[in-house]
Amino acid sequence: MWSRSLAPLLTLSLLALPACAATPEAKASASEPSQSAPAPSYARAALTQQERFNIWKSEFIARAAMKGYDKAMVERLILPAKIEERALERDKTQPEFSKPIWSYVDNAANASRLNGGRSKLAENSATFDAIEARYKVPRHILTSIWGLETAYGKIMGDYYPVNALATFAFEGRRTKFGENQLYALLDLLQSGAVRQDQLISSWAGAMGMTQFIPATFRDYAVDFDRDGNKDLWTNEADALGSAAHYLARHGWRWGEPVMAEVAVDSGFDYSLIEGSKKSVNEWTALGVRPIGGQRWSTDAGFLEAKLIAPGGHRGPKLLTFKNFDVIKKYNNSTSYAMGITVLAEALRGKSVISTDWPRSDKPLSFENKKAMQRKLNQLGFNVGGVDGVVGSGTRKGIRAWQKSRGFPADGYMEQTLFAQLMAQR
Repeated sequence: MWSRSLAPLLTLSLLALPACAATPEAKASASEPSQSAPAPSYARAALTQQERFNIWKSEFIARAAMKGYDKAMVERLILPAKIEERALERDKTQPEFSKPIWSYVDNAANASRLNGGRSKLAENSATFDAIEARYKVPRHILTSIWGLETAYGKIMGDYYPVNALATFAFEGRRTKFGENQLYALLDLLQSGAVRQDQLISSWAGAMGMTQFIPATFRDYAVDFDRDGNKDLWTNEADALGSAAHYLARHGWRWGEPVMAEVAVDSGFDYSLIEGSKKSVNEWTALGVRPIGGQRWSTDAGFLEAKLIAPGGHRGPKLLTFKNFDVIKKYNNSTSYAMGITVLAEALRGKSVISTDWPRSDKPLSFENKKAMQRKLNQLGFNVGGVDGVVGSGTRKGIRAWQKSRGFPADGYMEQTLFAQLMAQR
């Protein structure tokens, strides 16, 4: 179905909050300070927000100095910091409805991104040749990341990351994340890898054309053109080379597929979805076959893959391979990985998915998802916490409930099935 001379780009997606090269780690819930562990001084006194922020600055500067950072440099960075209310609002905003996966995937390969991507591939052909030779990551994947992250450098944010990250660290919702990313910024400035006047970011501190948070920037960004500056904002070679380095370090396999659309036999056991990886030969024995009557190539049979069906048993079914997992290291979202792959293949003039999605389905709201989780827990199909985030644990509970009711156990929930779940006693 594929040859190793190609670097196919196939992917899918279910909702998982992004937490990778481009975006902050998932929100941590604030814990109440115990009597044995008093809150920081800036949180104890009845002071104004600005007064408490000033105290936090002083305490952070002291902690950084104890870690060995130059105190004068830390003061120059932190003392002028301001509370970034816009970042707090973005952090607290919970969308009432999540986009259906097909909406995200359709939009990923829209006409604007396709046209822009084709232009960028042509303009940067020599750069891509050099990056592929060094890192063995295909140019179409890198171009897709560039396109989805910042519209090829057009939308990189207008935040000063010191303000945003200091606000997160001070506010308490993302204290660990905020402080760790500030230390990473200090590392970048102290090493001379970047200049303070270059710092501009998205609301969560992600920087440059490929949107690296500071710790990822510090650990994986490269000065690809060797000019002495890791410029992910205006230098295509540095930005794309850094993204390639990140994917290569996380295990990208040149010439292997990302995902492949499949069909399944009648009566297929959908509880196998999102389970352990199996070889293509093992999946074949279980009734999984290439879409459209094609045949697997000889060398494909030994590749390991997971089976996913993010639109349920009525939507596309896909085998996802090692490279799919690597894309999710960049952004831990099935939707994102699928969008990257669909766009990348479209840039190569290829279509990834032929089966249509169940587009008439109505998605669950955030409150619906929490109600679903509570109901599943009440019925004994333990999904853990009630947070409105439909992750692997929640989908496992959905599958168990579906199986108990004689439905295909695909872990997919929409409004019609949700009504049946909520009506159950």
